[in-house]
Amino acid sequence: MSHRRLGLLTAFVLAVLLCAAASVVRAQSVCSSDGWCWSNPLPQGNPLWSVWGSASTDVWAVGDAGTILHWDGSAWSGFPSGTTNILYSVWGTASTDVWAVGTSGTILHWDGSAWSASESGTPNYTLRGVWGSASTDVWAVGGSGTTLHWDGSMWSQTSSPNWDLSAVWGSASTDVWAVGAAGAIVHWDGGAWSLVSSGTDNSLYGVWGSASADVWAVDLRGAIVHWDGSTWSQTASSPSSGLSAVWGSASTDVWAVGQAGTILHWDGGAWPTVAASGPTNSLVGVWGSTSTDVWAVGGYGTIVHWDGSAWSAFPSGATNNLRGVWGSASTDVWAVGEGGAILHWDGNAWSGFPSGTTNPLWGVWGSASTDVWAVGWHGTILHWDGGAWSPVSSGTNADLFGVWGSASTDVWVVGEDTAGTILHWDGSAWSPVSSGINVGLFGVWGSASTDVWAVGYDGTILHWDSSGWSVSAGGTPIFLNGVWGSASTDVWAVGDDFGGDARILHWDGGAWSSVSTGTGTMSGLFAVWGSASTDVWAVGLSGTILHRQ
Repeated sequence: MSHRRLGLLTAFVLAVLLCAAASVVRAQSVCSSDGWCWSNPLPQGNPLWSVWGSASTDVWAVGDAGTILHWDGSAWSGFPSGTTNILYSVWGTASTDVWAVGTSGTILHWDGSAWSASESGTPNYTLRGVWGSASTDVWAVGGSGTTLHWDGSMWSQTSSPNWDLSAVWGSASTDVWAVGAAGAIVHWDGGAWSLVSSGTDNSLYGVWGSASADVWAVDLRGAIVHWDGSTWSQTASSPSSGLSAVWGSASTDVWAVGQAGTILHWDGGAWPTVAASGPTNSLVGVWGSTSTDVWAVGGYGTIVHWDGSAWSAFPSGATNNLRGVWGSASTDVWAVGEGGAILHWDGNAWSGFPSGTTNPLWGVWGSASTDVWAVGWHGTILHWDGGAWSPVSSGTNADLFGVWGSASTDVWVVGEDTAGTILHWDGSAWSPVSSGINVGLFGVWGSASTDVWAVGYDGTILHWDSSGWSVSAGGTPIFLNGVWGSASTDVWAVGDDFGGDARILHWDGGAWSSVSTGTGTMSGLFAVWGSASTDVWAVGLSGTILHRQ
């Protein structure tokens, strides 16, 4: 298989069924300016890097693609940030005074009604941490020893040791710590920054303390170092994986979070591992309002919550890679993916269906609710008759990625080998058809038997007019994984660029053009389907589901 995004072919059946939000917490879909809204995970699936709040009913989380989420005590909802830059840290003094910082020197400020940009003067540096002792004393730190200070009217740069810095925290305006690369720890005493020995060479990513003589810092190799007022020393090491952030409510109640959903707790004597309910994605930010109200955030929009007795995953849905989506109506939608996963939407919730295979499935389409095809790895073809999924011989071992038809006796399947696999179903058997190209094809759709589109590797777009397949200019060298339209003049193609960012193209009858998705890095899209031009679904990496309405 040459299609790079097949990745690891997960050989397990989907264990977690997608469900509507639980009654305890709710989520409001985050939408892009072009009308695409997250349906799974909820509230969205961009990586989140930091979380902070002024109270249990006023919590902010920030992340990739300028993502800003807010918790009001009952629901998480998205807020426009005005940027697509990654936001790495958020902190504030009150509900009407919140700062967020990120790539390209981005600094945003919340005044209680809107987020607005603040000039940092460092457009070439990434800012990774923000903290302050008051509204007129705020620090932002980042690459190459960047240390910016806000005095209530403007940001100015201060001199500090030239180390990449990842996080900042202090007990007072004259006692501020910043940590970073190669075990760097710098200290601000009210007049200058100075380098302090950390006792480790590992890069430090999180810092927090309960007092000037009780400060913790963590790193991605799992080390935990502690400041007792005179020296930094290593106190523990995570037995499982690296750590990214630390926060506590008191000296005997400290949380550290990290890779693979790692959560550790300090009770004043030891750092035991505490199991969270569900999260396996990396956690990179942690904050709480009290010892019984703590939030941690991380990869693919992961949000978990501690209520004083247990950690539970915010009900965002499963994160298996989904590769195909199709439906007969807005209340009858199928999604398929790795591990033979088959999910069904009934208009209210997603639920799992047995597929009878652990082979990855990459495409799904049907002529009716009782005639649905799913295709996948090594020539796998499954058929749904309204009661069960069963295998059908394809006559090939090629990997099959896309399926579509104009009728139950006119169905196309496309795939990947050295010739660009295309198969056709005439109602009784599958047979090969020449594509005329030598690159992989990943998606197929048409408005009629004489108007069919196929898309694939390196921006390849083919068109069928009943006489043969011909190449159509897509205008961009990206991976195109899925295609669907509401009419011959309204066609959508989805995929990702060579860096993993989601991409959507649109055909208006005359040309293909790009549109905004509102998603960030590693949110690649694999399939698209809709019931109308104003009801379109796209699915992709880590359970990503977008909806255009």
